[in-house]
Amino acid sequence: MDGPMGDVVKLEKPPKKGAKPAAKPRRRRSRTALVLGGGGFTGGVYEIGALRALDLLAVNRTVNDFDVFVGTSAGSFVGSLAANGVTPEEMMRVVNQQPPSPFRDVDRGQLMRPNIGEFVQSAAMLPLRALAVLKTVATQRGLSLVDIAAEIAQGLPSGLYSTRGVEQYLDGVLAEDGRVNDFRKLERELYLTATDVDTCERIVLGGEDWEHVSIAKAVSASTALPMVYKPVELDGRQLIDGGIRSTTNVDIAVERGAKFIVVVNPLVPYVNDFQKQIPTAFGSRVRRVADMGFAQIGYQTFKLLAHQRLHEAVRHWKERYPGVDIILIEPQPNDQLMFETNIMNFTRRVEIARHGFESVTIKLAEDYDDLKAICAKHGIEISATRVRKVVGKLSREREKTAAWRRILEQTTGALLRQSEDG
Repeated sequence: MDGPMGDVVKLEKPPKKGAKPAAKPRRRRSRTALVLGGGGFTGGVYEIGALRALDLLAVNRTVNDFDVFVGTSAGSFVGSLAANGVTPEEMMRVVNQQPPSPFRDVDRGQLMRPNIGEFVQSAAMLPLRALAVLKTVATQRGLSLVDIAAEIAQGLPSGLYSTRGVEQYLDGVLAEDGRVNDFRKLERELYLTATDVDTCERIVLGGEDWEHVSIAKAVSASTALPMVYKPVELDGRQLIDGGIRSTTNVDIAVERGAKFIVVVNPLVPYVNDFQKQIPTAFGSRVRRVADMGFAQIGYQTFKLLAHQRLHEAVRHWKERYPGVDIILIEPQPNDQLMFETNIMNFTRRVEIARHGFESVTIKLAEDYDDLKAICAKHGIEISATRVRKVVGKLSREREKTAAWRRILEQTTGALLRQSEDG
């Protein structure tokens, strides 16, 4: 039988009498890839919950067993840990601040370190900048407020924060317990993306000509969200968030020979179901996205463009390489929690991780038949029983915060045993 997995060997003649029956031919194991997209703090912890759910589903594989890891923005942070053998359970313990954890928790101050150097520089240049703006206003008639704001903005820092704290944190984490901070020393392939803000090129860190960069430095560049973080200087390049070019960069996995690709994409545009009401002077009315302010409109627009590009890319690669199976995991279009939670929200990370675990586990159970057929083609065994038992446990304890915390803290084995007892 011919197919994308190669030829399955057939016997040319019947076995001799008395001979042992030939072993059933096994399907060759495919080259696999895990692609983790961007989405700020919120997207990162959603991915951790989603990966925990994937570990529940698989019987003969874990998320640390993928051959290729591709990370973009927040996904580069999670992907660098997964490629180093850190399990979703261990990541969840760190997020949940539940001892014993494999490494110390990261705090907001480290993730959002103020860009003090450029603020000081901008303050020193403020008088000269103010004179230049006044000169422009005096010599050019008809300037709007937007024009004046743009003139003033040229003297502002390139970002509010620096990703230096992110780099230092990962430097410490990857130096512990046999982990490595060098792309060339990893057992698995890891590729992290960034964008050159001057040339608009995509830079694949860990790829050709960029393997010498430390993983921690690569993550700091990939997560440098424009205007929030200043660009990262690397080999004479000014690099910003890799999600500017593509929120997932799934093509990297395809071009590295992966035949089975799991993509986790936290950024999905919100499709208003018009169920939520907001108060007015005369009662209430349906809430619309515009009621949430210009920032949320911008957020919705960005996610809409990014989501459309992702789905177009997936269709393109499936058509170009029909032997490649791509499984896309993402929030539902009417997921209010993911839409309402700012991507830089640090305080709701446990809630988002719980939500990612719950929603993805339920979705995997619903789509089990399709997933089983796809996974079987690539030598991956999954279990409906395992996931459905956990779904039952989640349904019984969904509203109990303390019970949910215990679920997030348990190992996969303990969770499965308890679901059987329940």
